[in-house]
Amino acid sequence: MMKPLKTAVIGMGTMGSKYAAFLLNGQVPAMELAAVTRVRPERLKAMNLTLPDDLPVFPSADALFQALDEGRLSLDAVIIVTPHRLHEEQTLAAMKRGLHVLCDKPAGISSRQARSAEEFCPAELTYAFIFQQRTFPVYKKIRELVQSGKYGSLKRVSWTVTDWYRPNLYYQEVSWRGTWLLDGGGTLLNQCPHNLDLLQWICGVPSRVQGFCHNGKYHPIEVEDEVTAYMEWDNGASGVFTASTGEAPGVNRLEISLDNGLIIYENGELKVCCLDKTELEYRLQAEDAFVKPKSTWETIPLETNQQPYLEILDNFAAAVQEGAPLIAPGEEGRKSLLLSNAVYLSSWTGKMISIPKEGSEDEKIFEEEFEKEWRKRAGAAEN
Repeated sequence: MMKPLKTAVIGMGTMGSKYAAFLLNGQVPAMELAAVTRVRPERLKAMNLTLPDDLPVFPSADALFQALDEGRLSLDAVIIVTPHRLHEEQTLAAMKRGLHVLCDKPAGISSRQARSAEEFCPAELTYAFIFQQRTFPVYKKIRELVQSGKYGSLKRVSWTVTDWYRPNLYYQEVSWRGTWLLDGGGTLLNQCPHNLDLLQWICGVPSRVQGFCHNGKYHPIEVEDEVTAYMEWDNGASGVFTASTGEAPGVNRLEISLDNGLIIYENGELKVCCLDKTELEYRLQAEDAFVKPKSTWETIPLETNQQPYLEILDNFAAAVQEGAPLIAPGEEGRKSLLLSNAVYLSSWTGKMISIPKEGSEDEKIFEEEFEKEWRKRAGAAEN
């Protein structure tokens, strides 16, 4: 039996403390907690978490890496759960020291940061993201339905996800939240990486977007707390994505229209409508100008996943030790950032933005344009 991976949690906020607790409690048998950084006593108290007296605790990631360099600490892997702007820097620092990396979403503020870490990662290291919603049975089923081809090609997507409600306290309790300089953005970068990851995982990355971001509409913050994006895919499909942290009670409704069917997910219920023959046949052959295709609705039974974070951690360890396929490998971090960066850039410039193909020259031009516009806002906030 392989030894557990000696793992450090870098960033002991809400989620970092949760991951540390999983490891301390033995809930991930293939990983053991070997060090932590940025410990906040009030967070430990709130979670009723007590760290072992002999556990190495470092004030920063830099201090942890220095201990590694000096031989005072031995690690196999790190879990990075710090503010977004630090993810690229800390990921690269860990990889340079031969450590496997599991990073919280997103990969950074810009898609360039995601590309940088992805391209640097040595082949022998495992690099993955905590996109735990990929483990939800409903999204796995929706992806299966869309990609099976049974219902034809994508026609339209509509996702309204306004149940990310946050009161003002959420932005006040941590100084970096809700800022361009320290947080990198608002709803798109903080809450929606999960949704944008699922959107591209299920439907593919759109080719063009037009974005509309509303900064500080509901909260006293400088970044967006409401966003709507119009999207187009190369096959002619279109979509609308809307998210907010200032709407209550909020909804989470996903509609995916395909050539020969419709998928709707809302309130924990997944329904699929199947046409008795293709829509194109009706369109071309109907003898009644007002006839509609006949259809049958089915409610798909769903399992529940009570421990999505544990599934991600177990999967990461299995990938390191046994070569298991990753749920969210490192190259996936770039895709959701390409999408969010394009929405931001469109909103800032008032133009529809083409999302570049990964590895193309257009991608580097896109990266430069996004970071130039982002720095204007971060610089203004800093001053």
